[in-house]
Amino acid sequence: MSAVASVFLSAAESDALWERFLPADYREIIARSSESSSWRHFSSKKELYFTLCDYPLLIDEGKKSFWLEKRSGKKCYMLASRELTIIWGDTPGYWEWTSLPESRFPEVAYLQAVCWFEIRGKINTCMLSPRTNYAAYLVFHAGRSHGFEDVPVESSIEIVGNETTTRVIYLARYRSEEQAEHDDLEYECVSIEDVRSWINDNLTQLYSSQEPGKALLGLEDVKTWMNSNVMKLFSSQENEEPTSSIRSDLPYPKKREDSWFEIELGEFFIEGGEDTELEITLMEVKAGHWKDGLIVEGIEIRPKGDL
Repeated sequence: MSAVASVFLSAAESDALWERFLPADYREIIARSSESSSWRHFSSKKELYFTLCDYPLLIDEGKKSFWLEKRSGKKCYMLASRELTIIWGDTPGYWEWTSLPESRFPEVAYLQAVCWFEIRGKINTCMLSPRTNYAAYLVFHAGRSHGFEDVPVESSIEIVGNETTTRVIYLARYRSEEQAEHDDLEYECVSIEDVRSWINDNLTQLYSSQEPGKALLGLEDVKTWMNSNVMKLFSSQENEEPTSSIRSDLPYPKKREDSWFEIELGEFFIEGGEDTELEITLMEVKAGHWKDGLIVEGIEIRPKGDL
């Protein structure tokens, strides 16, 4: 009996079995990562499979993230904000590129102020798993944003040659004046000693990076650097779940386990064998007012359903 059990256990652990759970092109995908060399030393295909499920792999110069859905082995991707087309994204004063410790990517996009809000992401359908129903999600923070409260935002998904699907979503709930005032007070209640300590630590880091013999940075350089880094301090003070809304039936964002928020942009089915472009669009251009404060990490594409 023990011999039979040993045979079954050996089969369950075999590389031949676990190779079948990995996508056929997993080697090519891993090779697109700057960390590819460290991914060649797994003791078994089983270990590799669960690592790809639990630890997303940065690929394509850090502009995409790849992992597997654990229950099915289906491919999942996130397109970093740098991989997206953001209207006015490279125009100072409209959007700013910065880094956040809680992001998997080197940079995220911070909305300073725009009237025309438009984001597009593209991916080739051949990169996705066949015979799979997928959904796309915007992954973002909106705790200190303005101009999005209960404002309809249009999202669409188009596969070349197929019908475009559209829907209306909401990136933030309406806050009454009392709620907004309460949130502002909560937001500002940071110990002055904590702020002083944080500024001292970061200014020390800034000036210690100066090469010997070179002049210290000018005041404008310091202001620019501090503006970029102060956002990191306040991002840690961000609100939890958005406050309740009278319209609870509307599609609002949900908080993720990784502390970001997400909103579904639409779903689509991949039959397999296609080699066409899929475009995901997010747009708000009708309200006519300024919007700010949104932090965009990227667009996630994963099999439909909770992971």
